[in-house]
Order: sequence, then C-alpha cells, then structure tokens
Amino acid sequence: MKRIILSFLLIIPVISFAQRDKSMVSTEENLQNISRSSGVVIITNMDELYEGIKGTPYLFPAWRQGNIYLKDSSYIKNIKIKYNIYTDDVLYLNTGSGDSLIIGRSLINAFEILDDSAGDTILFKDMNLKPGNNSKSKFIKVLYDGKSKFLIKYNKFFIKADYKGAYNAGRKYDEYTDNYQYYILKDNNELNKVKLNKKSVIKVLSDKKNKVKSFIDIQGLALNNENDIISVLEYYDSITD
Repeated sequence: MKRIILSFLLIIPVISFAQRDKSMVSTEENLQNISRSSGVVIITNMDELYEGIKGTPYLFPAWRQGNIYLKDSSYIKNIKIKYNIYTDDVLYLNTGSGDSLIIGRSLINAFEILDDSAGDTILFKDMNLKPGNNSKSKFIKVLYDGKSKFLIKYNKFFIKADYKGAYNAGRKYDEYTDNYQYYILKDNNELNKVKLNKKSVIKVLSDKKNKVKSFIDIQGLALNNENDIISVLEYYDSITD
C-alpha cells in the first residue's frame, strides 16, 4: 500500500493507505477468468494448509473513541482511533471517505483511547525509556501519573508460518504475539523494570523501604496486580520525610 501525505484540520500531516493498485485487480480478474474457461482446478497443499493470520497488530482491533494531544499544545477530541502496537502508529478514521489515516507520530505528545470493556480511557504518552542511547521515543501506557509513574510498554511480534509441505508439522499460520514490560519511573527520573510481586516493587522503592513495606503489610496487598502497585506508589509519593 502506498502512503500519501494529507493534511488534517490544516495543521496535521498524515499518511493515507491507498486503495489496491488497479493493475493487481485486473491481474486477479484475468486469473479467475482463465481458471473458469480451462476447466482445470489446481489445488496447492501449501495454500490449503495455510490458516491465515492469528492475532492483531492493534491494541483493540475495532475503532475506539479517542483524543490526541499534540506537541504544540493543541488537541483533537472525540475521533475514532486505533493504536498499532506493531508499528507504534496512531491511526484515525476519516468518516467521510472511510480511509484509515496515520497521524505523523513526531507531532503527538499523548493520546487517549477508550477501553469499552472497562469504560475507562487509557492514556499513552510519547516517552524515551532509554534517553542518551540514541533510541527513539515510544508510546507508553501510563497506569499511574504522580511524582513517580507506573508504566507499561506493549510490544507485538510477527511470527511467520514455517510449514514446508503437506505433511510438515510446523506453524501453519502467521501470528501476532503479545509481549509487555512494566516500569516504575521515580521522581528523580530513575527508570526501573518491575514485576508484579512484592520483592520486585520493594527493591525499586528501597529508598523508603521500611515505610513502604509496613504500608504493604498493613493494607494486606499482594502486589500481584496493577491496582495494588498504584496504591503503593500513591503512598510512596505522599511520604515527605
């Protein structure tokens, strides 16, 4: 698919996915006509075994309501968007033409997307998790946004089908697989990977270890879920001495 530069609200350069190339359409039609007139049916074992693509490159496969906040402090609200985790792009739906358009990611500071199942909006910010290493910024989900921050980086990997014949037991489908990593960003800009367990969280918050551990015990928190860790970080940020 070709990408073409469009303008959105006169300020936003976007890239459009074009329709299929016309030559491809005519080629497919010619092939169909030939197969009908010849009376020959060709069966390819590879094609019969191939089961398509499993999974999705998107956070949510369907369009969701969302808001986009730009780096020039302007914003666009209440549009239909998708987040492509695999390419790290934000798309919006042109309701007039039905086209899927990509907003230039260098313009985006943050975006929100509605999680229909939970009834909440999910916030993603443009962040660099490895500043100073010539790494590019990524869209990072913000679970808690206080003095410290609780973050999650989603990743998608594309695995190709690897079968080689009718009797091969390899993978018969392409697949998008999910991967993610949690982080705690402390108020001194120290970034730490963290797991959903007590040992990992207490280690990251070791500068206030005794008070944090006491809070966890009193509240009876297992720290095996996101909400427990958010509660701990809220308390951690409230400690003044």
